[in-house]
Parts: sequence; C-alpha cells; structure tokens
Amino acid sequence: MQTTTKTTARRIALLTALPLVGALALTGCSSDDDDRDDVAAPAASAPAASAPSVASDGSSSAAATAGNDALPTAAATARKAVGSGTVTAIEQEAGGTSWEVLVVTADGREQEVHVDADGRRTTAGPTKETSDADDVAEAKRFVGAADLSVAQAASALTKTVSGTVTELGLDDHAGAVVWEGDVLDASGTKHSIRIDAGSGEVVTNTVDTDD
Repeated sequence: MQTTTKTTARRIALLTALPLVGALALTGCSSDDDDRDDVAAPAASAPAASAPSVASDGSSSAAATAGNDALPTAAATARKAVGSGTVTAIEQEAGGTSWEVLVVTADGREQEVHVDADGRRTTAGPTKETSDADDVAEAKRFVGAADLSVAQAASALTKTVSGTVTELGLDDHAGAVVWEGDVLDASGTKHSIRIDAGSGEVVTNTVDTDD
C-alpha cells in the first residue's frame, strides 16, 4: 500500500513538471529568435551609403551658383576701376581663378581689367586697348544695340542651359548684334549660345565639341 502511494506521488510530480519543461523550451526558442534579429539588424543601415551622391550633386549646383554670382560682381568691379562705361565682354581665365573684362567708354575705346575669382578685387589694369576708327565705330554700335546688360545676358544664358557662364561678349551675327557666350553644364559639356542683344531671344544654341 505504501509502495502504491509513492508510485502515485511520482506520477503526479512528473505530470506537474511537464508544463514547466514546455514553458522553458518555449522561452529558449523565443531567446533564439531575438538573437537572430539582433544579428540581422545592422543590414538595415546599408542604404545610408547612397547619401554621398546627393551631396555631390548639391556641390555641383553650389559651384555653378557661385560662379554665376561672381560674373556680375566682376563686371561691376571692372567698370568701377575704369570709372564709367559699358562691359562688352567677360571671360574666366586660368581655370576659373580670375576674370578678364573689357569695358567700352563713351568715346568707343576699350579698356581691359583683370579681376580675382570672386569678382571683388582688381588684380591688373585698367589698360587701354589700341583701337582704330573701325574698332571705335564697331564698339559704339555694339553698345548702342545692347539693351541687355552683361548680367542680364548671363541670366538669359543660364535660363536656356543650366550651368556656369565661362565667357560672354557682344558680337556680330548675321548682321545683328548678339550676346555670345559659353555655358558649362554639370556634366562638363560646353554649350555655345547666342541671344539677341536687344530682346534676349535665343538665336543659336549648340554643343561645342572643340577640345
């Protein structure tokens, strides 16, 4: 009778222990799942590697804006150095580290001024250019036909092609006075554009393939 009682007690203890063992097993599985999630989690941060390309694009855009802001500043600095007159040509030099500016005074004669990259300081000139009667007559014709200033012409070019204006000047095209300039786009392609000096209408727009 005592033996039977002990056997029954063991069975009850075993049945009582089974749910506890099952609960521990489930807890172990849950812990394993959490460990896998922790290991895999770092992979979610991988897309962050694409961020530099956005910064690169932003830098290109900022550089173009800075160059185009410097152009009218350089033109104004050169004109101030001469004392008066009309800027008829401006061009980046030495890889964009300076500007060469031509200013035509009221007598139709050109003066050359060199300005630093940000357009705020004169580095050389003004130097009077040698001009004959034909040169003077042409300069006066250009100035008389140019209702658009050099700054307005530069703005018109970048509205046609987004980029940096590296060269701009008054010229004759098919008997009409035009602003003729080069715009360097974000890919490094140079676009040669002519606009009517009076109306700002685009006359030609071509890709420059010359090296």
